[in-house]
Amino acid sequence: MQKNCPFAHMGSARRPSIRLSMAFLWLASSCAALSRCQTQSWGKFWQPESAASAAPVSCSTAVASDLMQMLCVPANTSGYVRGSAAVGGSATPEHTVASISAFAMARSELQYADWTIVTTWAASNGYLFGNPGVQGDNGARTDQHPVTIVSWRDAIVWCNAASERQGLKPVYFTDAAFTTPLKTSTVTMTVDTTAGSEDNPYINWSANGYRLPTEAEWEYAARYVDGTTFKPGDYASGSNAVYTSFADSDLVAWFGNIVNGSTGNTVSTQPVGQKNANALGFYDMSGNVWELTGDWYAAAYSTTSPYTDADSAGPAAGSGRVGRGGSWSNQSQTLRTAFRGSGSSPWTANNTLGFRPVRRP
Repeated sequence: MQKNCPFAHMGSARRPSIRLSMAFLWLASSCAALSRCQTQSWGKFWQPESAASAAPVSCSTAVASDLMQMLCVPANTSGYVRGSAAVGGSATPEHTVASISAFAMARSELQYADWTIVTTWAASNGYLFGNPGVQGDNGARTDQHPVTIVSWRDAIVWCNAASERQGLKPVYFTDAAFTTPLKTSTVTMTVDTTAGSEDNPYINWSANGYRLPTEAEWEYAARYVDGTTFKPGDYASGSNAVYTSFADSDLVAWFGNIVNGSTGNTVSTQPVGQKNANALGFYDMSGNVWELTGDWYAAAYSTTSPYTDADSAGPAAGSGRVGRGGSWSNQSQTLRTAFRGSGSSPWTANNTLGFRPVRRP
């Protein structure tokens, strides 16, 4: 008797070979199944759970500890129509952006308090800014007003500093290998087209750090209703009527500069988040301050690449960067979500211009 045989209890004195054959077939089948489990990265079931592959982290979990309150924007795989015939001009022709990847966007425009938290850290970590930024429109508002007197250059350098401060991967680099983050912005009044410069940095789109939104992302978030329905491009973001309805625009936006005789509701910037939010929960996407995007400006769209690309990032070159949303100093037509600012030089810094960071967790 082979007392140590693992299959002895399955045997029969009369038909041992058949019983043993069945046992070996069972063992071979089990081993093959185990091999498939390991090959398909399901983890080894005899190991603790921590040794198996980690589940993906949700967007809301990934951004929960961010400096700013970030809201997650769902992806769109079927495309959405950008631009507006009703708005006309540079908002035409209407065209379909093929798709938008999921991303997270700051709930409000960057307030001065968050600007200074990052710039204070940045000053001790090799960063230099061309402009210091101020509280709202006159530099004497509160920390809850949007930061202004910052340029496009300042905005992308701030994004890199905010990323590094938080332990995220920066987005803007001086080299194609993505080894040296851009850390300096200047007030030089010419566009530097050199690859890797402050006006033409290398962009690591796969990084999880902060950056400026593309125009496609900005308009997608501003007009979003439920992923298949989008508000008309001649509405302010979050409004239920065309921009000419003062009562409706007044619910969602600060605009008009009534000192200049325009029909509006403010003479200055206001603390962020005071008006009604849009469908995704974003405040002030229309009004308060213009919001810089990452795209170079062109006088009109086209119905071909790059505007119809998946995650369209606009033209490869230009002389000014697009601002969106209008401001406290502009009349209501600039509130329209399809309306495009005519392009700010990358060194432009004034009291109507701010930004709203995004990132892909």
